[in-house]
Amino acid sequence: MKLYIPIEAKAHTPPYKIHRYFARRPWNVFSQLLDLYSNKSDIVLDPFCGGGVTIYEGLKNGRKMVGFDLNPLSILIVKNMIKKETDNDSINQAYTKLKEYLEYLYSEYPQINISTDKKTLKPTLAVEEWNELASEAECNLCGQKTILSNEHKIKNGRYRCQNKKCEGNKEYIEPKNCKRVGQIYLSSFAKSPITKKYYAVNFDDKRQKAILDHIKFLNAEIKNNHISIPQDKIPLNWDRQHEDLLHRKGIIHFQDFFTKRNLLINLLLLNKINQLEVDDSVREILRVTFSSSLRDTNIMSFTHQGWQSGKPTTWSKHAYWVPNQFCEVNVMDAFRKAYSRVKSALEFNSTFDYEVNNVNDFSGLKKGNVLLQSNSIEDSNIPKNSVDTIITDPPYGSNVQYLELSHFWYPWNKDLYDKKNVNFTKEAVSNRKKNFEGSKGLKEYENNLFRVFNKCFEVLKPNGLMVLTFNNKDIGAWLALMISIFRSGFKFKKEGLFFQSGVKNYRQTAHTKYEGSPYGDFIYVFAKDAEENKKKSNETEEEFIEKLDSLFLKHINPDKLKKDHNKVIKEMVLEVIPLVSDFATTLPTNGKHTLYEKYKKNHLDKIYSGKYGKNK
Repeated sequence: MKLYIPIEAKAHTPPYKIHRYFARRPWNVFSQLLDLYSNKSDIVLDPFCGGGVTIYEGLKNGRKMVGFDLNPLSILIVKNMIKKETDNDSINQAYTKLKEYLEYLYSEYPQINISTDKKTLKPTLAVEEWNELASEAECNLCGQKTILSNEHKIKNGRYRCQNKKCEGNKEYIEPKNCKRVGQIYLSSFAKSPITKKYYAVNFDDKRQKAILDHIKFLNAEIKNNHISIPQDKIPLNWDRQHEDLLHRKGIIHFQDFFTKRNLLINLLLLNKINQLEVDDSVREILRVTFSSSLRDTNIMSFTHQGWQSGKPTTWSKHAYWVPNQFCEVNVMDAFRKAYSRVKSALEFNSTFDYEVNNVNDFSGLKKGNVLLQSNSIEDSNIPKNSVDTIITDPPYGSNVQYLELSHFWYPWNKDLYDKKNVNFTKEAVSNRKKNFEGSKGLKEYENNLFRVFNKCFEVLKPNGLMVLTFNNKDIGAWLALMISIFRSGFKFKKEGLFFQSGVKNYRQTAHTKYEGSPYGDFIYVFAKDAEENKKKSNETEEEFIEKLDSLFLKHINPDKLKKDHNKVIKEMVLEVIPLVSDFATTLPTNGKHTLYEKYKKNHLDKIYSGKYGKNK
């Protein structure tokens, strides 16, 4: 077996920028994995193809690729990120029509007067790039309306009530306890065509009226085009509903993630794209462009002087996080930028010598090179012993709720999806929040992973390899992953464990910027050995836990972790894996055990702090 040598993870190339997806891995890392563990013309499988890194890099390097994902957004993105530029003129002509249409939709809204020439007294006009808004709420202490703007913010989660007689003016109120009743426009931002600097203009009565008049104009356009305004409810039994307090913040429908103005413009733009007389291939590219722009035009967009040079940024967390002060980004500008990203990807792909031959079933790979399905591989009819290599990046426990987050796009894209009904029960995730209908714990996470890896073991050729990346501070999630793999029959290759750092300039999200956060991935190599994976012991769960605890205590302490966190974890993993493998292979077929009642999310934190064993 060839050994992996860690490399400097590189930033995304243009194809990975066409659309937002969650937890996408560095492209050159997976390109190297493909080079090491597969050969040209091999059939390579990714059962969790997600953001498409394995599929794209494999296709680019001459492999026949098979990708499955329950998430229809994943398959839509991957199908389009691998495309090459075909009918350039038609795409440009269609975009020009949409650009002109957006200009028409904004024609009833005046440009911003950002300055006046002192000599000529002529105003300098500029197109608004975004507006700053804030939530208006009822104070839970005095009942009067107050604005949750940065001006009234004391610190995270604490604001002053505007009512000077309220206790919340002298001390503070907590927005999570205040009912949202509206949105207030605060200021507009535009770039000067002369100085190229950004200027802010506060909203006065004149600008407030201009907004209301513009909304009135857009409503008339909606009516003239016979467009109904949809209301797709966000399920109440979601992890993210409980985690992000959406209902409390007045986010009842997916459409509530947009200001009234941007919702209307987006609905009109989508309708216009669907009315264009173009080929289906061109329309899909434009629809993906539109879908990409939705990331920037919703109210999860905000500004921060430390990020993006003070310009709007969105989805800084794997969450539906709606800041109390947020942005209304110009749809015309967002669509232009999204189109530029898509065009760059098409042009970039044209520099590589590969063809895209999509097929609908596994037998078609004899003449094609890409099979993508919005489904779980456990429901597929891939023949036994037919896949050369498996390279994947499985879901990270409770870190990312992929289907729930991707459902943001569902109301806009469902007519494009191969599969209309999304099966949440089969998604291999655990929930952060518990005790709600449909919630899943680490046991469900393990079992859903097992069903996938069990099928992977079946379709992989004898002595074939499965390579995957994973990192999670939650030892329970790591145990669930390993147990699901060993239950399926795979064996760990002793020389097959490496740590790969992440992209340096991406360490700016809320999940990675704090000291001690895992950044990067461990790479694991497993094999489908020709000989049967025989059971080695019949130890009890209690005996297994006792041995596991002794290894944790042996390898992990705060001082060692501070010096070289990844080295300590690697040493521990190498010693722990044989123990976990033996235990997993002694489990009955239903995999019954109660490990996760002990190994909870804060288990390693207790070890880090030296408190391990004190509260058993």
